[in-house]
Amino acid sequence: MPGRGVGWFAGIGILLMSPALAVEPINGRWAIEAEGCKIDGDTSETAPLYVTDKTLKWFVADCRVGKSYKIGNALYIQARCSNEGQRHSIAVKLDLVSRDRLAVTWDGSKIKEMRRCK
Repeated sequence: MPGRGVGWFAGIGILLMSPALAVEPINGRWAIEAEGCKIDGDTSETAPLYVTDKTLKWFVADCRVGKSYKIGNALYIQARCSNEGQRHSIAVKLDLVSRDRLAVTWDGSKIKEMRRCK
């Protein structure tokens, strides 16, 4: 660009690479209890939550993501779920508290904070 030196471009590069601007992905495996990271438990406390761009799976629910939007670090999802032979729509909020902690509201109920499985 005329009138702008290399320093201007370097400044833009530093701004774009800044870790403060990077948003950690919510996708992955999350669990309330550590054993949920090792096995597929059979209770809400021990079952892991699997999150992908198109699906959610937790405990006895298999869900397809319908509409979703993000505000800050929170992802709001309208999901269509199959649960023990019945299908229904639910609202899910996944709020990334930190890189390894996730606050979950599932169908209007706040769930204990989950930790990212490693």
